[in-house]
Amino acid sequence: MERPITEMSNKFKVRAYCSSRKCEYVHPDDIIRAINGESSYALALHYNESPSKPSCPKCGEAMAFYSYSVIEEPWLP
Repeated sequence: MERPITEMSNKFKVRAYCSSRKCEYVHPDDIIRAINGESSYALALHYNESPSKPSCPKCGEAMAFYSYSVIEEPWLP
């Protein structure tokens, strides 16, 4: 009996937003997709520690990064 090959549905990403308290800009796309939650978190930390960050297109302040995960568990109802 062969097992059906299923695509991995869990997604681990890094997203960005403006670090200014006055600006509400959130980057519309994911910055990067990671292989697991730990690497997503580590990449977000690495990007936040980088001295050269991209600027917010709305206000010009530095962008901040965070880890984001979508966990789908098909065995749950």
